[in-house]
Amino acid sequence: MTAFPRTRRPRLEGRSWVDLAVLSAATVALRIPAFVSERHLTFDDGVYGASAVAMRAGGLPFRDVFSSQGPLFLPLVFAADTLGLRRADSPRLLSVLAGVLLVSVTYLAGRAVTDRAGALLAAGLVSVTGSVLWVTGPIASDGVALAFATLTVMLALRWRHDITTRRAAWLGLGVSATISVKALLAPVVVPVALVLLARRRLLPILVGAATTLGSHLLLWLPWGPSTVWDQSYSYHLEVATEHSPGANLLKVVSTMGDRDVVVVAAVLLMVGALVLHRRVAPAAGEPRLPAPDTLLLGWLAATVLVLLTESPLWRPHISQLIPALALLAARHRPPLPALALTAVLVVPYHVAHVWEVLHPTAYSVRSDQTLAILRAMPAGALAMSDDPGIVWRAGRLTPPDLVDASILRIESGDLTSASIARAAANPGVCAVVVRSSVRWGSFEDLPGRLAAEGFEVALGDGRGSRVYLSSACRSG
Repeated sequence: MTAFPRTRRPRLEGRSWVDLAVLSAATVALRIPAFVSERHLTFDDGVYGASAVAMRAGGLPFRDVFSSQGPLFLPLVFAADTLGLRRADSPRLLSVLAGVLLVSVTYLAGRAVTDRAGALLAAGLVSVTGSVLWVTGPIASDGVALAFATLTVMLALRWRHDITTRRAAWLGLGVSATISVKALLAPVVVPVALVLLARRRLLPILVGAATTLGSHLLLWLPWGPSTVWDQSYSYHLEVATEHSPGANLLKVVSTMGDRDVVVVAAVLLMVGALVLHRRVAPAAGEPRLPAPDTLLLGWLAATVLVLLTESPLWRPHISQLIPALALLAARHRPPLPALALTAVLVVPYHVAHVWEVLHPTAYSVRSDQTLAILRAMPAGALAMSDDPGIVWRAGRLTPPDLVDASILRIESGDLTSASIARAAANPGVCAVVVRSSVRWGSFEDLPGRLAAEGFEVALGDGRGSRVYLSSACRSG
């Protein structure tokens, strides 16, 4: 049995606290424009904003409010919304806090495997890169789960030679929190398993596994295990389509080339440094095994495998690659002059390609007209849409089962023109907004069904985008 020396618990120096404060302030500043944006910035931003409003009205996750994410996510959205005093933008507080946590634990992970400059570089890359900005500004489950995953990996890196039973339990809780928000980030289990197995002690392994599974399943109980399974797991399996690892790889490459050129440049510099046989700057007193590179590469490889086989693969999923790449690039970084020159070359391109999330534009004229119609409805009136964010930003409540009107629910048969018309016929629903030709606009019989329920077109653009108002609400 290999004997690893026990190490002292790492303590933060005064400069580290200053670093964390500056990084946190910069992270928040970069996300303020997205936080206060008057329009919903992504489809998910709108879905979860509408979900928060539905929970304000008493809807429960899974039981009332449809959720395709893990059992921890919507409760966190509710908590952030409450912390933000339930104002229009309050649900986005969760993403901003996730961004601060993600950047902070990336810095702490960097301090565990390289020097202060490397830790600052890794955290800085994570803070500014586009894939992370898009999931830690607008509301997204990806950013929250990634923050938990990176926190777990940071603990694994710092404790890798001194795993106790209690620490194994904490690692298990980290894995559980990650997959309880978004199961797609399950690759975090790889570095944790490598650390636990390296000790060759059965008890910490069993405790880590039991804590992960037990705490994860415990989160199912308040909402009903069968309901959680149907919406968070079975639903995704049912809508999985034929996938091509090659097509997914192209999406990863194109997304990173568009949103993450600063990380791509840092990785290329890392490769150059390795080719030139640069030595890694290890943390003081760092034992040899298990090597940080092994843990980071294991995490990265498992994530790449999941992304290449995921169906469908969405651009926000690419954010999962960023922390591991940033830490590896910082650990094997070239001299400062090379980094400075590269920054001069790539930063203008990067800013131009992430400007949409750094400086969100306002709604279009047509969207403003839709908002005006929704806001003019009687007090307490509900509205439903295949783009729920427009209802959220109008300050209206969406029926809780329709907060997610994604195309995947249509493909699974969970949403049909008949079910939409039935929902519209419920008392209190005054408007139906169709904004997408591939979602509710794809139902050719929906206009007739809505007309039969007393809805009339109040606004249309001739291309299938329409606002239907109930005749009962008009007369009321």
